Amino acid sequence: MKKLAFLLLSITFSALTFGQLNIEEVGYKSYSDDLSDIWGYADEEGNEYALVGTYSGLSIVDVTDPSNPTEVFFGTGAGSIWRDIKTWGDYAYVSNESFGGVYIVDLSPLPGGEITVTSSFTGNAYPFQSAHNLYIDETGKMYIFGADNGNGGAIICDLTSDPMNPEELGRFNTYYLHDGMARGDTLWGAAIYAGNLLAIDVSNPASPSIMGSVSTPGNFTHNCWVSQDGTHVFTTDEVSNGYIGAYDVSDLSNIIETDIIQTAPGTNVIPHNTHVIGDFLVTSYYTEGITIHDVSRPDNIFEVGHFDTSPGYSGSGYHGSWGAYPFLPSGNILASDIENGLYILAPTYIKATHVDGLVTDSVTGDPLFNVAYDVIGTDISGQTAFDGSFSFGTLENGTYDIEFTKDGYETKVVEGLVFENGAVYDLEVEMSMPGTTSVDENAEIELNAYPNPFNSELTISYAINSKSAGSTIQVMDVTGKLMFEQTLFDSKGKVILSNDLDSGVYFVRIANSQNQQFQMKRIIKM
Repeated sequence: MKKLAFLLLSITFSALTFGQLNIEEVGYKSYSDDLSDIWGYADEEGNEYALVGTYSGLSIVDVTDPSNPTEVFFGTGAGSIWRDIKTWGDYAYVSNESFGGVYIVDLSPLPGGEITVTSSFTGNAYPFQSAHNLYIDETGKMYIFGADNGNGGAIICDLTSDPMNPEELGRFNTYYLHDGMARGDTLWGAAIYAGNLLAIDVSNPASPSIMGSVSTPGNFTHNCWVSQDGTHVFTTDEVSNGYIGAYDVSDLSNIIETDIIQTAPGTNVIPHNTHVIGDFLVTSYYTEGITIHDVSRPDNIFEVGHFDTSPGYSGSGYHGSWGAYPFLPSGNILASDIENGLYILAPTYIKATHVDGLVTDSVTGDPLFNVAYDVIGTDISGQTAFDGSFSFGTLENGTYDIEFTKDGYETKVVEGLVFENGAVYDLEVEMSMPGTTSVDENAEIELNAYPNPFNSELTISYAINSKSAGSTIQVMDVTGKLMFEQTLFDSKGKVILSNDLDSGVYFVRIANSQNQQFQMKRIIKM
């Protein structure tokens, strides 16, 4: 079920508060420096390493035994609170926002050998000294973001010929890009100051072009990561009360926001970087630590894991978890906390039960909004959106009933839903006004209302038969409140409605003396 960006689709409340959920600490290393971003590396023998950005340089830590993390290399660099790392083969590439360009380290002596070969790349065709971030794709193309060259878009380089001496291929210079990631011929760019996610064609690196874009909810698009099947991109907005966003990118001319979600909504916490691993997002979330979200249903995202690396901080502010790397062969997550150091975490990836649905009027088929739903026996509740949709996720296990209530409608209960990891329900729920079942489906009754939508006056025409003698024309609002009623004495005629109705959606119907409904039409007052 697609969700419209401008609607409040479903508000689900839960008493569950997160500190540690499905993530366990298995190792830790403190630092005297503040930390920035982090990446991982595994050598040919299966040893695992954390590549940690510190204020003073690059720290490489052997985390093969996570309970005993051991630093095996430190490369001093320009002092910078921003340092980002990526790898290509046996090489590490490190950016900073001070000077010295991209620092390159040959990791091949690991394990056991001493790392001695390093170099710095500052560009030739596109010279630079500082850069915010970088990404290296599966083909060995490096994208350097936010450099002090041009608008700070992306300098595109090839690493395959000589990994220690990148070859410049071209530059995207339309927008400043704070971060991004590439797959195939598409670069997904986070144009932070424009507030946009960009899809950029880099099939010809010498002449990149924008294929599509979409604004993100905080208008401060910090990072982005594409799903494994390439159909969705996930973003973060680095602002207080910012969102993780999900976007259907199957049609680049019409990128659609499918869901947005917050951790600890209302506390002003700031999301930072998110990464996709399988059907999950792993996100560094500043003062909230590390979160895991189930995105197997990108239109119904649900948080399934949480570890607070910085219990001493809460709310807004650039404290706590800067980066998370979830791609080690062991499955461990490497997390860098600015003030507290390096964490090695063991996650348990668990899928939620996903429930998506649509609530409609049983007679007209029109969607019903502001229908309250409650999962009986839990703290899960919410309301349907303007389009009648609702969705929620849960880690509750068991068999539950869902109750739907709305003023003017009979309560509806959907029974016996089995909640278990990975279960998916697509529900179609019909609700009826009291006594609104058709009394005679073969009755020849006509009901029309025009113009629709209307401004000041609505004409309601009708034709009824003898079985519906004594019927009334009724106009109700969306809560079922009766706004107008007139008894019909003739079998055919018109009723002019000039009642002072507020703008909105209403329903006009023919009902008999027992309030049983024959026909209903939806009308809109402009």
